[in-house]
This record gives sequence, C-alpha cells and structure tokens, in this order.
Amino acid sequence: MNKLAGRFPDKEISTLAYLYSMPPPKRIKPLPNVNIMLCSIDADREVPLAENRSGQQFVRALEGWSELSDNIFVWDYGINFDNYLSPFPNFHVLQENIKRFQANNVTMHFSQIGGAKGCNFAELRAYLVSKLMWNTDADVDALMREFLDGYYGKAGGYLYQYIKLMEGALLASGQRLWIYDSPVTHKNGMLRPALMRRYRQLFDAAEEAVKNDAAFLARVQIARLPIMYSALEIARTDPDANISEVEDELNRFEKRVIKFQIPTLNERNNSPVEYCALYRERYLNKTKNLASGKKVAFPRPPHDRYRSLAQDALTDGLYGGTTFSESWVGWEGQDGSVVLDLEEVKDIHMVSIDCLHQLGAWILLPRKVEFSYSSDGGILSPLAANRGSRGQRPGG
Repeated sequence: MNKLAGRFPDKEISTLAYLYSMPPPKRIKPLPNVNIMLCSIDADREVPLAENRSGQQFVRALEGWSELSDNIFVWDYGINFDNYLSPFPNFHVLQENIKRFQANNVTMHFSQIGGAKGCNFAELRAYLVSKLMWNTDADVDALMREFLDGYYGKAGGYLYQYIKLMEGALLASGQRLWIYDSPVTHKNGMLRPALMRRYRQLFDAAEEAVKNDAAFLARVQIARLPIMYSALEIARTDPDANISEVEDELNRFEKRVIKFQIPTLNERNNSPVEYCALYRERYLNKTKNLASGKKVAFPRPPHDRYRSLAQDALTDGLYGGTTFSESWVGWEGQDGSVVLDLEEVKDIHMVSIDCLHQLGAWILLPRKVEFSYSSDGGILSPLAANRGSRGQRPGG
C-alpha cells in the first residue's frame, strides 16, 4: 500500500479499485498528484448506493478516501452488461448517487451506461447523467419528460408511464438489480405476466401514437426490444410455454433486430441474430431427456453461489442462458463431479454436456469431460469416448 505515496501505472490503480473498492490505508496519505479511482462494480442498483449492503461497502470506501484526498475519480456502472436488451430501471437512483459523489470530493466521474444501439434506454440514460453532472440539483422528472417528448414525440407519455410502472414494480418486488442480471431473475417480480401484459399495452399505444412518423416509430420499436427479449428469455424457462406463441414472438424479435441493425446482446458482442438461430435449435426443438426430474448427487459440491440452483438446474429439462446467475452449476478451484440416478436400467442413445464459456466472469470450459455408467450403482465403467459433447453456450 505504500505505493500510494508515489506515482504508479494507471493500470495498477485501476485494477485495485475495479476489484475491491478498497478503503483507505490507516497510516498513509496520497500525495496531491495521486489520483484515487474507485469503482462501484459490486453494488446493486435497485436503490441508491447507501441503501443496500453491496453499495454501502463502496460508500464507506468513498467517504474514507474523501477524508484523505480531493482528487477522486469514480467509475460507476448503470446498465446490464450481460443483457443489454433487458430492462434496467435505475433512473430513480442516478441523482442521489451523483450527489453523493460530489459531496465526497469526486472531481471526475466516468459513468459506464451502455452505448450500443438497442441498449435499454441508452439515450435517455446518457442524457440524464450528463445533465446531473452539470447540475446535481436538476429536476430529474422534468428532464425525463422533456427528453421522452422530444425523442419519441407523442409516444413519450406512454413510455414515461412504462418507466415509472416498472420502477415501482422493481421496488415492490424486493429483487436486487445488478449489472450482470438476467430477465429470468425478475419473472416473478417486475416482469411477471400481469405486468408484461401492461407493458405491451403501453407500447402498443405508443406505436399507434406515432405510426405516421417513421423516425419516432423506429425509436419506439427499438425501445420495445427489451420487453420482447425478456419474454423470450422467460419463456425458455417455462416447460409449459406455448411453443407456437413463443416462435411468433421470436420471429417478430428477429425481424426487428435485423431491421434496426442491432449489433449485440451484451458486452461480449453476441449477435442477436445468432441468438435467434440458437433459440430455435435449443428451446423450440425439444428432445426427450431421460434426466428430467431425476435425482442428482455431487461428490464434489458446487461453489456456494451455485448450491441453491444445483438440485434442479441439471434435471429441469431446460438449457441455461448466457447469464451465469441462473440455470448453471459451477465449481471453483476443483473439478466438478455429478452423479445422476435414472432409477432403473434404460437404453441411452446420447450423453451430452452443456458448458458456459464467459471469460469476463472467469468462467472457462472444462479441459476434458469423462462419462461413466453403472447398472447397479456400484462399479463405474467408462462410456465410449467418441460420443462427443454438445459444446458450449455462445458466451465465449
């Protein structure tokens, strides 16, 4: 930590702050030419930073450093990096967070809030953050209405209702909002069926209001993509979903991402067109799975963060998505091991494994996979090595 008293590479301080939001040292004060960069990457976003445990750790670090330095740089985050095309209702926390930065000697602020085309309300979010950087006391509600009316024309009022309705639904649900979120985690909260119907009604009205203006209509249709994407993501976790209806929604979504040239679904640059193709292959072409509903044992238990999912995720008959936070089971620092009990001797035509490859989250493909079987639960025999595996999710 004594390096803080001198000059050192930007990379080193960025890495330090990015990983830990570290509190200040007890006996060292940075010189005036040392820039302190703090990052709020671990904080949830459903409420302002000081109102949940994940944000409070960052706030303590910020307040501690502000007592030692007036040269503080905050790198803040405000979009879903794993699912750009997913609702991210955080507008209500922006002002309070930025005010807190200003009150604690933050003179530089980088807000990473998504700029890819189609990213959930990227234009509105950039507008509000920019205005608040100039004036932290600005009337955010008035600014939002001003932007929505100017950017979406007569549809602006409907989108305002949509934003406020979802904001209230998020807070009422008690569900966290974080930057590697999945729509699936909100399927019983802000994205539950009754609310999804209301969101569609508001977008229908918005599109109708600007149907004779091509520019406004295109903007409204792009703003609707996160609801369409969320519906598809939630449908793939529903074994009773109406396949015909899901396919119709997928076709509409695909036409729009092609029409508007939406480049990516996430920070890994996964193509939305490829997503549609993979969706048809994996979720609409369901094959009989002998493992569905069977018992699973783990000779080597999964990492703590995955244990609540482990008993169901491998045998629910559903594929995981591109987000590691739902439907996946993972190990850290040891090889994974799974025992599946089919309860009786059965003819098996194929054994496959599905793996997530997501370097940004340090999730890697296995170097090799071995399959063995037993007809009596005793001695295991290796399965033929030429069977292969189904491969990886498109996260890599």
